[in-house]
Amino acid sequence: MYSTVDEIREVFEENDIGNEAVITDAEIIRIITDVDAEIDAALYRRYITPFADRPLLIQKISKFKSTAQAMRDIQRSSNSALIKPEVMEYYETRGKTMIEDLRTGRLEMAGSRRLQMAATTH
Repeated sequence: MYSTVDEIREVFEENDIGNEAVITDAEIIRIITDVDAEIDAALYRRYITPFADRPLLIQKISKFKSTAQAMRDIQRSSNSALIKPEVMEYYETRGKTMIEDLRTGRLEMAGSRRLQMAATTH
């Protein structure tokens, strides 16, 4: 996994209004697994995925997107605000922006993870 249960839980608990939200480790693992698959699918045309060495930028994207998803899931199952809306929006926006910038080449990762395009001759 690109991010860890502890990383997600730490951010999640820091932003839990009144410490009322409950999420299990199994739910967080499911979310991280889904988000990591989404990251790999979004980047497979530019990079060799899955990333075996867990690049820092990929870890950050996974953390942002997984945290946002955990917050959305908890909020959806509650009748009251358990997570600050602006915090949820921040994590969601950061994750989406970073993955889109990597996907389109506006942001690059250092190293040999980049796919090499075959040169064509006519």
